[in-house]
Amino acid sequence: MAISVAGIVVVDNLVFIAKRVPVGDMGNRWEFPGGKVDAGETPEEALKREFFEEFGANIIVKNPICESTFTHKDKNVILKAFEVEFSDLDNIQWVLSEHTETAWVPFEKIPTLFFVDSDMQIYPKVRDYFSSK
Repeated sequence: MAISVAGIVVVDNLVFIAKRVPVGDMGNRWEFPGGKVDAGETPEEALKREFFEEFGANIIVKNPICESTFTHKDKNVILKAFEVEFSDLDNIQWVLSEHTETAWVPFEKIPTLFFVDSDMQIYPKVRDYFSSK
């Protein structure tokens, strides 16, 4: 079974999200950043690689939050969400290789956005995780 990861960054009660480029099945939709875990990679290594490739940002992977399963192109996928933080938020040389924009939004705004389906599956658990912190 394939594994994907999502990195959840929250600063001052705002969550970091990104809007995908307008191609592919989930094009032009907002998401929690992350991606596929490659062979030989741990989920934590995949998150670090994805954030660097997609944003030019180094992160610290903290706690696992939750996981769910979904089907994409007739393949079952496990989505694992982790709490992450930017290593040095003030000095990121932002690069957007897979997204057209990023945003910091309150959790309650996410259901009003055109969000990818798999991330909406984990949204309640992610929201509850951070509201209890």
